[in-house]
Amino acid sequence: MSDLHLTASLPAAGTLYQAIKEQLLTGETYAINDIPGTGPLNDGLIRKEFLRSLNYVKKGTNWSDGGPDAFAPWLQLKARLLDKPVDRLIIWAAGDGDDYVFTRMACHWLENVPVNVILVKVPPIHDLYSLIFYSADQLAPLINQAVSLSIAERNTLAREYENIVSRPEQLRECDEHGMLQFLDLSAHDHEVLARCSNRWKPAARVIGQVMGFSDRRNNLDDAFISSRLEHLIVTGQVVADAPRTSMRDFRVKLAKK
Repeated sequence: MSDLHLTASLPAAGTLYQAIKEQLLTGETYAINDIPGTGPLNDGLIRKEFLRSLNYVKKGTNWSDGGPDAFAPWLQLKARLLDKPVDRLIIWAAGDGDDYVFTRMACHWLENVPVNVILVKVPPIHDLYSLIFYSADQLAPLINQAVSLSIAERNTLAREYENIVSRPEQLRECDEHGMLQFLDLSAHDHEVLARCSNRWKPAARVIGQVMGFSDRRNNLDDAFISSRLEHLIVTGQVVADAPRTSMRDFRVKLAKK
């Protein structure tokens, strides 16, 4: 049986690759390399520009690299499935906003592709809702809980994705009941401000503290927090003491009122 394991993130795909290497799973992995819970979803070119804008460092192995179209990995996946069919396409998804959108995004992009789609709903581990907190030997057995998605179910999820795309809000998180909430990008600015003070503090420390105290269901990405810190600097609510070429290159403090 040939399996292709699909994830939103590279780290999650890396864990599944390790599971395959250890013969805990079979098949290959494919990562879209995206954060579907954040940013515009209606245009691949606009989305890629948004993703690139989140990072101080514009080059590196992250979802802001590659070609100009953020949706190119989906087109490549479709071509691969048509050229080299698999027995099962297995979507791995946790209960956070990113994977909520990712599951529906996958059904949208793979609509009309003749492949058996399997969904693994990954439960929280240590109250954290993300695949990246799992080890290979913890994640692999969850394949036994996988469920097959019928064509009707896939179509329903695809329509839900289209509704998500049509919303103006650009931050999407799950609440405690697993329901998707639509928020403004500024929803966590108060948390960033709370970690700043009237004294200089390394920007990396501020970002790390916001990450450490963020909602355990929707873990905030360091690049996203960096972008919000940058917004607060540009709008005069926070000041920086050096050029902002990397989150480790400058310190910040609250602006004087």
